[in-house]
Amino acid sequence: MPIRRIFHGLKLLPPLAAMLLLALLLCGCAKSKPRDPGDHYMEVVDQKSARDLAAEQHALEITPEKVKGNPEFQVINTAAVPYVPEYHIGPGDVIEVVYHIYYEKSPEDYRLEVQDRISVHLPYSPQFSTTALVRSDGKVSLPLVGELPASGKTVADFTKDLDKSYSRFIKNPSVSVGLEEFNVKIEELKKAITTASRGQSKIAPVLPDGRVSFPIVGNINVVGLTVKQLEEEVNKRYAEFVRNLQVTVILLEVHANRLYIFGEVNVPGIYEMTDRYNLLQAFAQAGGFKPSANLSEVLVFRYSGLERPLVFKIDVQNMLDKGFLYNGVFLAPGDVVYVPKTRLDDINDVIAKVFTRGIWAVVPFQTGAAIGLTYTNYLSTPASLATSAITPTTTTTTTPTPVTVTTPTRTSP
Repeated sequence: MPIRRIFHGLKLLPPLAAMLLLALLLCGCAKSKPRDPGDHYMEVVDQKSARDLAAEQHALEITPEKVKGNPEFQVINTAAVPYVPEYHIGPGDVIEVVYHIYYEKSPEDYRLEVQDRISVHLPYSPQFSTTALVRSDGKVSLPLVGELPASGKTVADFTKDLDKSYSRFIKNPSVSVGLEEFNVKIEELKKAITTASRGQSKIAPVLPDGRVSFPIVGNINVVGLTVKQLEEEVNKRYAEFVRNLQVTVILLEVHANRLYIFGEVNVPGIYEMTDRYNLLQAFAQAGGFKPSANLSEVLVFRYSGLERPLVFKIDVQNMLDKGFLYNGVFLAPGDVVYVPKTRLDDINDVIAKVFTRGIWAVVPFQTGAAIGLTYTNYLSTPASLATSAITPTTTTTTTPTPVTVTTPTRTSP
């Protein structure tokens, strides 16, 4: 009797709709998929299983003994922590360079530098005494002896050279050399970097071409370097010009640590990575995936820091079904993640393009043929009519003749 009522109701619906409704009723009665023995997830259904989950989590906690020899972890101060690769500076990042100028006593003698000003005194021939500036070519110009190299020499060495040069013209010249102005580059550097708010430091964004301009030493290409590598390079450059200087590099803002997600996700776009992401975390950042997403064929394009682009496919659906994560598979800065559509949704798009928005919707068909089926309810139809249960019918439609309706004009009396 219930089956009779169901089919009696279905006879009022079009045949295709009736079949779809029947399929939905059958699917609703299907049982959930049983758990596969190879699945890795745990089920919490009562207090005992909750205690089992806590015990399993405690057993999986990492220790220095467990991670020994595992490249995915490292031990820092007797604590085992995941290994995170060092960040490489990229365009758009902002760095701060802090300059430390120290004046501690040095065992080495001071050496003359460009822009230093010296005084040359001849006690027995004061008419030749003078002051001189070390030129950019490292030489000084002095009366009687002309040009002499001075840069890079200690005061004692340069005094001996002058004594030897003047002795060709003056007997026992007894030359003495004094420093009038020195460490001029440090003073110039202090003027260039000192600000009222931050002291002796410089804030510099990394330009799109990967360069940063530094006072005195000029431009340095910083893209691809870690903070430690950049700090070593900057100190090396300054050591050629300025002594008693130590530079510290601080990464203030990170903007090159970007992830690109598009395809069948709810919010495609560009996201800044604040941590190491796996694919599930990336999908959460992008608002989750759409029902039309083909999670078995997610593509990742990686090119940053590689000799050639690397493209690989990840079966995310398998992770969701089995309840596990692929070890060591993390997204890197600059990765491009594409989530394709399922094949069924691709077919739906083709149908929509042809029949909904395509040529079928544009061309004004005036006539056509339709083939239909007449549905007969066997449970409520007499046996005499059952022989003609399904009768194919063919109808031809024609364009109706347009009718012109004339509205009478109302006149005033």
